[in-house]
Amino acid sequence: MNDVLKKDKNQLQNFLFLLKNKWKSLVILFVGITLTLAGTLYTKNTVKVIANQDFEIICNTLKTKLDARLKAHAQILRSGAALFAATDTVTYEVWKTFNEHEQINKNLPGIQGVGYSIIIPPNKLKEHIQAVRKNGFPDYNVKPEGVRNIYTSIIYLEPFKDRNLRAFGYDMYSEPVRRKAMELSRDSDNAILSDKVILVQETNEDLQAGSLMYVPVYRNGMLTNTIEERRAAIIGWVYSPYRMNDMMSGILGNWDLPNKNRIRLKVYDNESISVATILYDSQSKDKEVKLDKSNLYLLQPIEFNGKKWILQFTTYNENLSIFRGKILIVLISGIAISILIFFLSIAIYNKQLHAEQILQLNIQLEKLNSDKNRFISILAHDLRSPFSVLLGFSDLLSTKIREYTIDEIEVQLNYIHESAIRIYNLLEDILIWIRSQSGKLPFNPQKLNLSTICTKDIENLKLIANNKNIKINYAFWNDLFVYADKNMLNTILRNLVSNAIKYTNFGGKIDIYAEQNKTHVTITVSDNGVGIDSETMAKLFEISQIQTTEGTAKEKGTGLGLLICKEFVEINGGKIWVTSTLGKGSDFKFTVPTHVTFQDNN
Repeated sequence: MNDVLKKDKNQLQNFLFLLKNKWKSLVILFVGITLTLAGTLYTKNTVKVIANQDFEIICNTLKTKLDARLKAHAQILRSGAALFAATDTVTYEVWKTFNEHEQINKNLPGIQGVGYSIIIPPNKLKEHIQAVRKNGFPDYNVKPEGVRNIYTSIIYLEPFKDRNLRAFGYDMYSEPVRRKAMELSRDSDNAILSDKVILVQETNEDLQAGSLMYVPVYRNGMLTNTIEERRAAIIGWVYSPYRMNDMMSGILGNWDLPNKNRIRLKVYDNESISVATILYDSQSKDKEVKLDKSNLYLLQPIEFNGKKWILQFTTYNENLSIFRGKILIVLISGIAISILIFFLSIAIYNKQLHAEQILQLNIQLEKLNSDKNRFISILAHDLRSPFSVLLGFSDLLSTKIREYTIDEIEVQLNYIHESAIRIYNLLEDILIWIRSQSGKLPFNPQKLNLSTICTKDIENLKLIANNKNIKINYAFWNDLFVYADKNMLNTILRNLVSNAIKYTNFGGKIDIYAEQNKTHVTITVSDNGVGIDSETMAKLFEISQIQTTEGTAKEKGTGLGLLICKEFVEINGGKIWVTSTLGKGSDFKFTVPTHVTFQDNN
């Protein structure tokens, strides 16, 4: 049983050692995972910086293309205005020829058309309408109808077909948004873009947001240095209507073909980002409507002669996900390396534990070897003395028995008998100790009444105590119970009380009492005998320090009694110790668990 306890203790120590080092391994794993996450975030940020740089380059390129195209459109309109400045009369055929030579659809695809809107004084409106009708347009009229202070009319628009026919005769000055742009163009002598409009060219099919660019045309020979002079000289505007989707497709081409990292471009009018101000959405016609999960975002303002558009670029770059590309490689590699180091550290700590266990076993084996040699030496010495007496006196009897008287023979037989008893007692103690060490000693704990056990053992020893006129005092509560092996408890009590009798002077006394707490009962055997010096006390329970001391009446002992007591106390879950003052006596104390405590532990 003692071996089992020692084994459990070693297992507990090993477990604590392993637990301590596993915490180290867990710390290593935690640090590794933390560094991995930090490295992953760093890599992600690095990848995002590079992706942002690439994204900004593409966005700036698109912005530059749009800016360049607007300026090219303005230049075309300037060329149209120059045509009016070169001659007083620009006919329909001249305007058509001019546009054909410019090859606008080829060089600047996406423009809805290039036209001319003339200013008509109210008093010349009818004359104007009649003149146009005579030129082959019998259904011509200025629209919308109504009385106004000033009229304008689109009289030229190329290509003059399809949707553009709907704009023929339209008075753009009658609509506030267009009028604002026309007035700004007139007053500044610049190409001006209008705010968001719906073009008159639109039908119920493929409805698009629109905008218009205006360049003023002034009367030849008139000054245009000031606003007042320009207002006085204005006769019309060369302009271009833009269906935004068509224009942006013409400018940007196939840059937005479907791919994993498509860039979505939205163009907003002025500086307001809302549904009401959106001019263009590059992915508005996508069949699959997806939630916006973009991870790259950029706003770029573009300004054209005082007119501002906001370009909103967004895209989803899958390489920025932690489950893609370099980021995923860093994450998986870091976790794998961290786990590998974790298990490697556990293996190293296990190896250290095994090395420690082997070292402990070697130390224990060396100690056991030393103890064994010491034990054998002590046994040989203790057995030699009684055997010498036994052999010596038996030899005398066998050779000179006829020469001795009956009294002399009786004396020698008494010596032989005492030696035999000493040998028997020593062998009995050795057998008990060896059985306890090997774990073959039966251990049957049970609920025991301490008063009953102690009373029986003490009464059996009173005869020996009476021979030395020693008084034994004891008293236990009848309801004091312990949980222990009955035979072992009897052996412990007999040994301790016997030792107390052995080392107490004639006429002395021995007190035996018990104290109970929540978990254990402490039993004390106290005497007023010779006491024990501190050096001897330190060696009392060590097998390598077995020694026998004669009692106050020359009593002999085996030296194994206290060792057996220690083994039996520990087997029953208690501990034993001694306090003593040389010349005044000793107190031997040991603990035994209560019945309740032992059950709880189980």
